[in-house]
Amino acid sequence: MAIGTLSLLLGASVTAPAASAATGQRNCNGIYKTLCVKELSNGYQVSYYNDTGEVAHLDFNLNCSSGRYGDEGSFTSYPGWTSYYYFEVGVKTWCQGGMYDYDFGGGPGLWLWTTKLYH
Repeated sequence: MAIGTLSLLLGASVTAPAASAATGQRNCNGIYKTLCVKELSNGYQVSYYNDTGEVAHLDFNLNCSSGRYGDEGSFTSYPGWTSYYYFEVGVKTWCQGGMYDYDFGGGPGLWLWTTKLYH
């Protein structure tokens, strides 16, 4: 299990600058651009900006070269909110942020993933 924190910010936005080979690089989901993973000094931050206009029941994960890490469980995301989770797992060869949307299509849900972020 990853050690981390979940935070919610009202009205914040998430942008996707070009990735580099240094700490601080970020990759976002190719379709939605609102699910991102960012490399930090001792792990990765996964973030999601809810621009759907609907309340969503979501769960963050981190998939890396060393395996998959879960967060502290699902959470509710409200329109206009940005949610973050920090996975304190160290820096890996590659990682990608993941989010399970329990409400997609009325169930059974859907996994969304960012592209892989290489160190």
